[in-house]
Amino acid sequence: MTEKKRFAVILAAHGEAETTGLRENYRVNMQTLGHASMVMPIPLPLRHFISATSSMRKRIRSLSNSQASPHNGITRRQAESLQLLLESQHGGEGISFDVHAAFSASDPAVEKIIDSTRSHDGQVIVSMSPIDSTLSCGLLCSYLESTRSPAELGRARVISRLWDDGDLYPIFLDHLFGCIAQIGFTRRGKRALVLMYHGTLVADAKGGTPNFRTGLHETMSLAGRLGNMIAAHPSNPYSKVFTAFLNHDVGGTWTRPSFEEVCTEIREEGFTGADLFGCGYFADGNETIHRGDELKVASALSDVSTIPCLNGSAAFTSYLASKVSAAAKQILAMS
Repeated sequence: MTEKKRFAVILAAHGEAETTGLRENYRVNMQTLGHASMVMPIPLPLRHFISATSSMRKRIRSLSNSQASPHNGITRRQAESLQLLLESQHGGEGISFDVHAAFSASDPAVEKIIDSTRSHDGQVIVSMSPIDSTLSCGLLCSYLESTRSPAELGRARVISRLWDDGDLYPIFLDHLFGCIAQIGFTRRGKRALVLMYHGTLVADAKGGTPNFRTGLHETMSLAGRLGNMIAAHPSNPYSKVFTAFLNHDVGGTWTRPSFEEVCTEIREEGFTGADLFGCGYFADGNETIHRGDELKVASALSDVSTIPCLNGSAAFTSYLASKVSAAAKQILAMS
């Protein structure tokens, strides 16, 4: 009997602290800023300061809202669902899949999982961000190139460029309008939809073009295309669809309009309600879970709902399975 070909599938997500503890949040923040400092100047003392103050803010907020980031747990469940689906699809084909959740800023580290599965017949690494940049799929490719032989690189694939994949957009739309239907949304009043994306550096501290791939073009392409599709959709119940960027404002000028600017606009334009959707993320986390409360305060609205990211969407799992299957077949064909 022919032995099955083993493939490691690695869902490479950003990773966040799973508690509101100071030490864990500080460590994750320092890891995140350490990666960022590879492409933009963030002095070490400033990294320590940002990490300490950010951790303290989360700790203080936990006194009234104890919710910690669900990001890592969601990614692990995505990996479990993908494992089951791949097994059901390929159980009789002489292929087996080991699916792992791994993170760039928390444990288990992406690099550790990539190294521990090095002896597999193939490795398929999925960048769990819709946007490609030096700090997302760029880190994955750089690590592989610096640690693998040409033969080993032939057995590895990094799945990225999802922002430009037409198959992803219907999944966003079905998820959004499906959630709206579950909420029982009606057309009463003047309601806004806020589409949230991770902010991106537009210009460096000197006003010049950043010297690394920021993901600006990719972000604007995704935001423009998806926003237009939602606004034109026959099921769209919203008076206006906003794009809002969740910026960090470190190292230069960031994308606009910021989330804070959109909150102000919603207040000034007299909306009666709003829904938030973090479509720039595949899993909810610290950057998305508290925005509803922030919008309520900034806009004086009481009717605010948050639509979850794709998270455990079965359609998204099927989408990932199709990408992984295609990559695995390509590796087999070339081996």
